[in-house]
Amino acid sequence: MRNILITFWTSMLLMFLLTSCQEEDDTCVKGEYTKGAVCIEIYEPVCAPDGTTYMNSCYAQKDGWDNSCIVNGECNG
Repeated sequence: MRNILITFWTSMLLMFLLTSCQEEDDTCVKGEYTKGAVCIEIYEPVCAPDGTTYMNSCYAQKDGWDNSCIVNGECNG
């Protein structure tokens, strides 16, 4: 009986550790397009999480991306 309890609690602990270490990337979900927003025409490319390269961060934000989700530079590929 003791071996069964040890095995059970070890399994539960392992399952907890594995599920709690998974990354949650809900912060970078594309929002709604911002109609009527005006962006400057300066080429400072940024890459969105979906692999889209935008002319600058304004265009990425206009398309629904939060500024914390985009990275400077063109996307690879």
